[in-house]
Amino acid sequence: MLIIVLASSCQESLEEKAARDAAEYTRKYCPTPVINYTRTDSVSFNKTTHVYTYYCTFSGIMDNKDIISQHHTEITQMLAKAIKESTNLKPYVQAGFKFRYVCRSEKNPKNVLLQIQF
Repeated sequence: MLIIVLASSCQESLEEKAARDAAEYTRKYCPTPVINYTRTDSVSFNKTTHVYTYYCTFSGIMDNKDIISQHHTEITQMLAKAIKESTNLKPYVQAGFKFRYVCRSEKNPKNVLLQIQF
C-alpha cells in the first residue's frame, strides 16, 4: 500500500505535463523551419489559465495583414482542425484547455497579424 501511495505522489499533473511538453518542444524544435510561410518560434503553457500558446511568425505572402484578413475564416478552420486531430494535444483538448495562436510579421515583429484562441 505504501508503494502505491508513493508512486502516485510522484506523478505529474496534466498541467505540469503540458508545461513540460511546451518547454521541451520549444527547446528541441524552435524556431521550426518555415512551412507554408509559417514558423513556430516557441510554445508555452500557463498553468493558471490553462492556455497553450503557439507563438509564430508569418513570412512571404502570409506576411500581409490584408491576406490574413481575407482568409481569416480558412485559417481559423485550419488551426481548429489541427488542434482537434493532434494526438499529442488530445489529453489537453479533453481536459478543456484553451489553445492560442499569436502570429507576428517577419518584416515587422512588433506587428501581430493574427491572434486567435480556441
